[in-house]
Amino acid sequence: MYIRWVVRRHKNAEIANTNFHDAYLVESYRDERGQPRQRTIAYLGNIRQIGDEFPTIERELFLLRADRILESLPDLTESDRQEAREALRRKVPPLTRDEVIRAFTANLTWYRQWLEQNGCPLNDDELLSIVRTTRSGLEPI
Repeated sequence: MYIRWVVRRHKNAEIANTNFHDAYLVESYRDERGQPRQRTIAYLGNIRQIGDEFPTIERELFLLRADRILESLPDLTESDRQEAREALRRKVPPLTRDEVIRAFTANLTWYRQWLEQNGCPLNDDELLSIVRTTRSGLEPI
């Protein structure tokens, strides 16, 4: 089994430097005449490429969706699942620790600004309480 990538260019390629990458899980087999063929096992999703990069959050969402699809395929061996995951991650790298921290910081900043603009600001103690509560897996009150 392998991952087949189908790349589509944006309709307005002169303006938008964007491509779309579709991932398919494919297996090779021989037909009744012994001719090599390929069969699509599953569509694993798509991801945008802007310039030379896949956007950070889209990388994580793509990999999460693809993992769920791979898990839902009952005839796939664990070895095949792992090989497919590794092939996906070679093309679409998982987030690094620094990327997660930058995204988390940006999200906290956005939420804090929204709360302030809408008349319900959080002080530092309230914010830390929310972070601590989510760390323990409990819902914040």
